[in-house]
Amino acid sequence: MQLYPLKLVTVVGETVIMREIADEGIKFGATGFTMMDVEGHGSRSTRNVMLVTGEAKTRKLEFVVPGDIAVAILAYVSHNYFDHYACIAWLSDVSVVRGEQYLGHKNG
Repeated sequence: MQLYPLKLVTVVGETVIMREIADEGIKFGATGFTMMDVEGHGSRSTRNVMLVTGEAKTRKLEFVVPGDIAVAILAYVSHNYFDHYACIAWLSDVSVVRGEQYLGHKNG
C-alpha cells in the first residue's frame, strides 16, 4: 500500500459563496471536492439557520490536492471572501491511499 502526501483544504462559509469557491478550486487544478451542510457557532453568530430555499445557511467544502493548488485555493478564498462573508479556511496534511487520482492538472 502506498500513501501519497497531499493537503486537505477545508472552507466553511455561507452557502451563497461555496459553489463559486468549488468552481474556482477546479479551475486551479483540483480534481474534485466534497461539500456538505453544517452548523456551528463562531464569531459571526450561530450558524444553524436555513435559507428560504430550505438549504442550510452554512456549508463545508473540502479539497484533497497537492500543496501548490492548496495555496492557490486558500489565497483566492482569503482575498475574495474573508472581508465580506462569514467564512474560515484551513489547511491540513493528509496521507491518501490511491492518491495519484488527486494529483490532477491545471485547468487554467
